[in-house]
Amino acid sequence: MENITAKLSYLQGLMDGLDLDKDSKEAKIFGAIAEVLEEMNDAIDDLYDYQDEMNERIELIDEDLEAVEDVLIDEDCDCDCDCDDCDCEDFEYEIDCPNCGETLVFNEDFLDEEELLCPNCGEALDFGCDCEDCDCE
Repeated sequence: MENITAKLSYLQGLMDGLDLDKDSKEAKIFGAIAEVLEEMNDAIDDLYDYQDEMNERIELIDEDLEAVEDVLIDEDCDCDCDCDDCDCEDFEYEIDCPNCGETLVFNEDFLDEEELLCPNCGEALDFGCDCEDCDCE
């Protein structure tokens, strides 16, 4: 930006060096061109200032968003995998034992077992369907 300002000053010096009559057509045209160029330079200067201000705001928003992401990722992940970008799907299932009524919590690994026993009363847990209209067993 300083380069454009310096070139405008140089151009103004050249026009002054022409020693034109201020009332001549050429002097009026050169003067008008110089004014337009100075206004353009000022407008570009304002745009650079605005761009710098927007960059600062964007950086602040980015920092805030990063903090929010950290909180959300920490709250969503209970898998203790210590990864930064957790996509783990560690599900837990809660059921009530039909025999003793104790609430039991199992992760998905226990669903692979053929028979689950209640750790409280030792009875087998049955997850079969009681409906009469389906073939889910």
